[in-house]
Amino acid sequence: MARCVGLLGLTGLTLLGSAYWLTYEPAPRIRVLWREGIPPLQRATLERKYLLVNGRDAIAEGSLAYDLLDTRLSNIKALVDDPAVEDTNDIERHTYVIPFDVEYGIAWMWIAHRTPLLRDARVRRVVVAALTMMALAGGASPGWRMWWRRARRHHGGS
Repeated sequence: MARCVGLLGLTGLTLLGSAYWLTYEPAPRIRVLWREGIPPLQRATLERKYLLVNGRDAIAEGSLAYDLLDTRLSNIKALVDDPAVEDTNDIERHTYVIPFDVEYGIAWMWIAHRTPLLRDARVRRVVVAALTMMALAGGASPGWRMWWRRARRHHGGS
């Protein structure tokens, strides 16, 4: 049983690692002009909601440039249509598409940023921790424990 759990953990970690290496790419840089009077705490909440990272001043007065990690149509539409957003440069407002020639930001995105539950970094950490524990549990099988005891005896451990 422990070996099956360990194998499941290793398989899950391998799949996550493969998904990362096959889908990571630079995030597009977009500019957002927030409506006047939006408090910083609300803006920070919206930045997390839409996965806008690395906020910095943009060329257009009053707007901020961000790296957009979630480029799903539904996320872009929600951002463009949000009442707190006055304007979004670099996004086609009628089709909710980011043009192919938009500049890249400094952050990297991968498929997890576009997957509903895995969008949250805390969830990704829990999944990786659980898969790691499962993989380690496979190493706690009786054969592994016997090998560990013999190795400790051989090297003078208690």
